[in-house]
Amino acid sequence: MRLAPRFVIAFGLLVSGSTAGLGLALREERRASETRRFDAEVRSACLRASAEVRSQAEDTQRVLANACSSGELVDRTFVAVESGEDRRVSLGQLVPDARTAFSVDALVLVAGSSRSGAEHMDVLAADPRSLLRLSAKEAAEELAADPAHFVTDGSKDSALTPVPSIVARCRREGGGVAVGLLGARKLDPLLVHIGTTMGVSVKRGSGAQQTDAIAQAECTIDDNHGGRVSLVVSKDTSGLHTSIEDVDRTILAYCGVSVAAALIAAMLLARGLSKPLSNLADEARKVARGEARPIRVAGSGEIADLTGAFDRMLDDLGATRRRLAATTRVAAWREVARRVAHEVKNPLAPIRAAVETLRRLRARQDPAFDDYFDEATRTVLGEVKRISDIVTEFTRFARLPPPKPEPLDLVAVARDVVKLHEPEAGDVKLVVEAPRPLPPVLADRDQIVQVLTNLVQNALDAMRGGGAKTGTIRVILEPLGVNAAAADRVAMSVCDEGPGVAPEMIARLFEPYATSKEHGTGLGLAIAQRIAVEHGGELSYVARPGGAEFRMVLPVEGPPPVSEMPPASG
Repeated sequence: MRLAPRFVIAFGLLVSGSTAGLGLALREERRASETRRFDAEVRSACLRASAEVRSQAEDTQRVLANACSSGELVDRTFVAVESGEDRRVSLGQLVPDARTAFSVDALVLVAGSSRSGAEHMDVLAADPRSLLRLSAKEAAEELAADPAHFVTDGSKDSALTPVPSIVARCRREGGGVAVGLLGARKLDPLLVHIGTTMGVSVKRGSGAQQTDAIAQAECTIDDNHGGRVSLVVSKDTSGLHTSIEDVDRTILAYCGVSVAAALIAAMLLARGLSKPLSNLADEARKVARGEARPIRVAGSGEIADLTGAFDRMLDDLGATRRRLAATTRVAAWREVARRVAHEVKNPLAPIRAAVETLRRLRARQDPAFDDYFDEATRTVLGEVKRISDIVTEFTRFARLPPPKPEPLDLVAVARDVVKLHEPEAGDVKLVVEAPRPLPPVLADRDQIVQVLTNLVQNALDAMRGGGAKTGTIRVILEPLGVNAAAADRVAMSVCDEGPGVAPEMIARLFEPYATSKEHGTGLGLAIAQRIAVEHGGELSYVARPGGAEFRMVLPVEGPPPVSEMPPASG
């Protein structure tokens, strides 16, 4: 990837990541603070709702107490009870108006006589009229309760009201007569009114649960006399989500602006850095093609230092290459000389042993001299021939001429080489495969024939050495490139079905005098690789199951100029 895109991506990721991280931290902090605020609000609202219910109970109790002390309804009831008149009808007409005036949902008028501490009470009037079925005992119990006991949970045992309510009571005594009022105010409508006033939802219940959509809190109304009602206050958290969404939009806006600014800065910075570096790379490619001359690239700071260092390096490049080439040649020929000496020394040992044995037999007039003479001379001649082969191969390796390229049809060349080896192949089948048309290749015909001959001969030796009397050796030719018409290279592969190359020999295959064959000199593959390299190609071994494959790749345009060839290192 080019420098400019890297700068843009790096700056963009850095700024967007840091902005997003900071934004997420702020968002979480805002969400946590808003959640705490909502929780505090609902808890406070629940306590205020409980206090408001208690306040309403006190107001109701005060209203009824005032009615008992100086209200018209209680006064008329006293007069009626003292005179012994039965005024239930007239009193019953006053109770609904009194209930409305007292702002209660149920009102019961109770009266009776009091003597010896025992009260005999009777329900004279009630609204709603269904409360007329309230028994005297139940009315007396309700009236006798402490006024501070104001909450009823609406159980079946509640005689005054079947639903949770605020209960108020009062009584007035005089002249052996007792008159009382029982009032009840339903709790649910009151809670709805309180919730509407505070902007929350207040309901009876328990088990407050926090959700994403609702914040809840639970509290209790307790009159300290056994009356207890649990409340759940809920508040819609849409305001919380709206606040967080506002934060998200702000973060996204800042993130977008920051990323855009970072990208612009990255593009400007990358342009300032990449242009001189690109010019430097162009000049460096010219140096790689052999046009070694100092370059001048505009720049400042580190770019100028780099350009100066590159120019100074070019001043020493020519001398360094010449020294390196000379050193490489000396080292290569030193290694070749060592190997040649080793290969020549091996045949000298049997020659020396044969000559010394002949001298001993001759000196003592041994009758076995004549019989051993024939065997010894054959040994000496064989080893001398071996030395001659080593010297001949070394001479060919050392004096390999530069390629003389000409347009070649590699398929035809491969078929000619295969035809030459068919007589000695026996039952081993030699096949040339060219599945796609090949373009003409500029190459030295004799040298390419030499490489193919060596590879095919090695394949035959490998199959015979592995004990195979039958099988197939395939010479495969194929173009390399996007398509056959635009191929810039050609590959030639020789595949056999022998035992393959031993693992310990793979690293030394192309070294001079490295061989696993008894009759080989070890220079065949070294010469073949040198021919491939001097043609601008390569020769390699490809491991595959069921045999071995040697693959040579050649450029279609031919070998490079002599000045660009690598030194002949063997």
